[in-house]
Amino acid sequence: MNPNTPLRLLLGPQRPVVNLGKAMTDAGIGGGRIAVISAAWQEAEGDIDDIRALVDNELYDLPLYRRAEALFEADKSLHEAYRNRQDQLIEQQNMYRLRLRQLTIAARVILRAEGNAAAIAEERRHAISQLRALDRHHLRQINRIYERFEDAFAVDRSGPLAEHVAAIQQDLDGTDTVLITGGNVVVLMNRLQLFGLGRLLSRMNIIGWSAGAMTLCDRIILFHDRMPQGRREPEVLCNGLGIVPGTVLLPNAKNRLRTRETVRSSLFSRRFAPATCLTLDNESVLLMQDGKVSDSESVRHIARDGTFARVKVV
Repeated sequence: MNPNTPLRLLLGPQRPVVNLGKAMTDAGIGGGRIAVISAAWQEAEGDIDDIRALVDNELYDLPLYRRAEALFEADKSLHEAYRNRQDQLIEQQNMYRLRLRQLTIAARVILRAEGNAAAIAEERRHAISQLRALDRHHLRQINRIYERFEDAFAVDRSGPLAEHVAAIQQDLDGTDTVLITGGNVVVLMNRLQLFGLGRLLSRMNIIGWSAGAMTLCDRIILFHDRMPQGRREPEVLCNGLGIVPGTVLLPNAKNRLRTRETVRSSLFSRRFAPATCLTLDNESVLLMQDGKVSDSESVRHIARDGTFARVKVV
């Protein structure tokens, strides 16, 4: 491995089996200080004693959730604009979800259809292209909402925001590795975007589990086949940080996806292609450098035909 290229160590949920410490040792993460981002835990942010018990490195908390709350208190106009933005995002997601359900049901029916092979193949391609077109449209709408907010409240236009961004940069000076925990991916992604951390983090070693890993992708895909209120179709949430490009990461897929329903899995894989859809279950380890997999344990990718196959080390 190239020692000058940052590592991306991606893990599944840390329950019931915790593999964080072993994975870090196996990956060769050195003994330097590690910044921990646990904003996805919201009010429990910073409760990292359990992590300290697992690793030998000196850890320090990078309090994005608390900083956001302090920022909102200091800049009322920014807070009001942020709340309006969130309302717009929720409305957009709801409209997208209504259209998505019908297109997804139709695509699954066509994937199951039998008859003239050439005609069915053409209809399958068109059904999937319609889903992709809706995803692209939705993402454009989401990005426009974010852009309007960022144009009005750029770092150079909000003193309190600029102060927090500068403080975060100072906190990260001399730190080579950041650990991003699991939790609420929406909250986590909002805080990472608010403080513009994508550029800073891209130059560092990153350890991410569950939601923390998801934020590193080009797009964040929400998925859950087993919800108490019924199934929810996989949906695009927003752009991720793009630090692990060309992948869709699926934490806890074993419990959240109906992996034996190959039509559903095939549609998932084909819809989000050319990205590779990878599972991150409990005990999974995926180590990447230079965009290549250098270690993989209990990680599977969804093939075009809906089957799941273990990821091979390049």
